[in-house]
Amino acid sequence: MNWDISKISIPVFDLKKSKEFYDFILNDLNGNAHINENEDECLIGSGDCELRLYSLKHDLAPLSRRTFPTILVKNFEQKIDVFNKNKVNFKILNRKPTTILIQETSFNYIELMDIKDFKKTNFHQDVINWGFHHINLESYDVRESVNFFKNFLNLDEGTWQAPKTLGDVNIKKDQLAVFPLNKKHGGLHINKADFTFSWRNKFIHNPTIGGHPAFSVKNIKEIIAKLKKNNIPFTDAKVYAMPGIYQVYLYDPNANVIEINQSIG
Repeated sequence: MNWDISKISIPVFDLKKSKEFYDFILNDLNGNAHINENEDECLIGSGDCELRLYSLKHDLAPLSRRTFPTILVKNFEQKIDVFNKNKVNFKILNRKPTTILIQETSFNYIELMDIKDFKKTNFHQDVINWGFHHINLESYDVRESVNFFKNFLNLDEGTWQAPKTLGDVNIKKDQLAVFPLNKKHGGLHINKADFTFSWRNKFIHNPTIGGHPAFSVKNIKEIIAKLKKNNIPFTDAKVYAMPGIYQVYLYDPNANVIEINQSIG
């Protein structure tokens, strides 16, 4: 594997409330969060995965209102040379190991790190409570975004495989693309906003708008029971878009759509 996703960053307005929510949903810690409200971010881990929640500020600084991934890549220094040669804007972040921030053609943030700085990859596998299945990025022009990831990050596009009973989902290549990390559609999804998606599928949520992170869990039935018990609205999509992947959608306290799923096939 020449790339992987090690971290997902989610923008939030209330850091403490958001930490309690994700702890409760993913780790079942019943909201026992201990966060200094002046802090800008917090990390929630599971195995080698990191979920980063970062505070949005009213200071006119450039901030992403959308969730974005940290992608580990090979030939990190060479990619910086390619960015410079092709006049792709990037910013070196003051972190260790070295991290750079870029925007793809539809202005989604992408954080890049050198895969050699990590002893272990496949962060979406071998997890304690949850792991990353995929991150979905909304794109104005799917094929332009795909070409960006192909040409500048050397990622290989896959083919979307439909389940036996496909929901009302447009899987044409100008609407939906996948850069897979496994045979179960894990990895990076690129889609164009489909404004009538939720109406056609009778969903509460529209996962094609704004992008979303998708977390895999060991027991989706326990998650559904927890959501019902706590009166948290959710869309029970079941297996409808990916073979053998049971999907549930909900909002976090900041109106970010998130997906929780389980491989059942």
